[in-house]
Amino acid sequence: MRKPSAKGKGGEKMKNHVCPHCKYCTGNAAHLRDHIRTHTGERPFQCQHCDYSASQKSRLKMHVTSIHTCERPSYGRGRSEKSTACKRERVQTKHTVGVRPYAYRCDLCNYSTTYKAHLKRHIAAKHSNYRPHKCPTCDFAAVDKTCLKNHLAKHTGEKPYKCDICGYGTAHMSNLKRHIMSQHSSEKSYKCGVCSYVTSRLFDLKKHTEKHTCEKPYNCEVCGYATLRMCDLKKHIAKHTVEKPYKCDICGFGSAQKSNLKQHIMTKHSSDKPYTCDVCGFGATQVSKLKRHMAKHSDEKPYKCDICGYGTAHASNLKRHIMAKHTDEKPYTCDICGYGTVLKSNLKQHAMARHTGEKPYKCDICGYGAAHVSTLKRHMAKHTGEKPYKCEMCGYATSRMFDLKKHIAKHSDEKPYKCDICGYCTALMSNLKRHITDKHSAEKSYRCDTCGYATSRMSDLKKHIAKHTGEQPYKCDTCDYFTAQVTNLKRHMAKHTVEKPYKSDICGYGTVELSHFKNHSRTRHTGKKPYKCDIL
Repeated sequence: MRKPSAKGKGGEKMKNHVCPHCKYCTGNAAHLRDHIRTHTGERPFQCQHCDYSASQKSRLKMHVTSIHTCERPSYGRGRSEKSTACKRERVQTKHTVGVRPYAYRCDLCNYSTTYKAHLKRHIAAKHSNYRPHKCPTCDFAAVDKTCLKNHLAKHTGEKPYKCDICGYGTAHMSNLKRHIMSQHSSEKSYKCGVCSYVTSRLFDLKKHTEKHTCEKPYNCEVCGYATLRMCDLKKHIAKHTVEKPYKCDICGFGSAQKSNLKQHIMTKHSSDKPYTCDVCGFGATQVSKLKRHMAKHSDEKPYKCDICGYGTAHASNLKRHIMAKHTDEKPYTCDICGYGTVLKSNLKQHAMARHTGEKPYKCDICGYGAAHVSTLKRHMAKHTGEKPYKCEMCGYATSRMFDLKKHIAKHSDEKPYKCDICGYCTALMSNLKRHITDKHSAEKSYRCDTCGYATSRMSDLKKHIAKHTGEQPYKCDTCDYFTAQVTNLKRHMAKHTVEKPYKSDICGYGTVELSHFKNHSRTRHTGKKPYKCDIL
């Protein structure tokens, strides 16, 4: 005979079992034991076929059923495997590692699951408008109470679940578990059978395994884009529609996806950056961005190009490199001028900078407008004066790591990048590209409407047009000097400062420009004459 449960006022079950670690409480002692294991990390239920272990027996059953196809555990008291299995169908699914025995399958899509309750929830969430649980604050509606509880936490801002190691806080226990397993646990029990990839979550393993198959069942009817996952297809389809229902209340930013709006608010309008770099203090709104940043502090570059030896810390960078450098594939093309690029963001930036003139990113101090947020950040450094990247050889300082790398190359006589046509050598790949475009390319797509002058670079065309207009927007704050080019203004400003960072150890000659210093050393001290006449 079943023992009656304790009831409180109104017939509600009393929740007299309280977790000593958090605010969780329940009326079932067994449930409390399962919950406490989430804090202790204890996993007493061990799989007999692999290294997997679970904190709850039900999860072990789910694991065995989903992964080990030869095992068919019994389900519940007094229910034989045969009586349960007769209601199920053995299906081969595209979304799992192997065959899922006796799974419940959705008749409307390829979704399949081990449990009937999961199938009901799937049908209600994906194939019907039935949302009985309403949010009292906004228009959100959910299929079940759990989803509604998760949503309500967004309105309160309360984050009761804290990580004891790093202080990370969240409104959901599941997020805390995921955080602990991904950030602080060395245990990664799910291994890929094709490569050396390991992970702590079955979901991540399934997602990874899909990379080894060429099958992409979800196709876009508009452009032919194909992907392994329905969620990726939905994100892609949103790009074809101009409808952007999710709007930012602060700046009017619109997005077709709610996740993009959340990311926008955290990045642009919130100072909350929960993920912090221990080395330099860099803050990020996403753990993926922190991981990408941390790679800058490490010399490790595990992803290597088989063609040229290029190395990077990220697989995505290697894919982009191969597509850009070793193939002619440029999927994103400008309809106006034919410009092609590997990245969609580059195409947008090109369109704003070259054709539309749109500059959505504005400086609050001087009104300067930019087509890209990185350009605005670079501009803002002029107002702050902050130059964290310094050269150890000469004291040169800059606000960008890229500029420092370019500068350091000037101190080295090594010039690994060589032109196959004329033998020109340089320390930077960007200089070689510019050389080939300027000296050996017949394509000059930028033309002056006044005199017919043609060039391969927009910057050169802008300099040329200034000769026709007579416009000289760059003015010296010290004297009456005006110029059409910012580089000329910088060179002029050096006359007003006594600082000459480039000095000769032999005669004491000092200059503000490295090129002048090199010319001085060649003509006065070394006697080198690298430029030879081919006729005499």
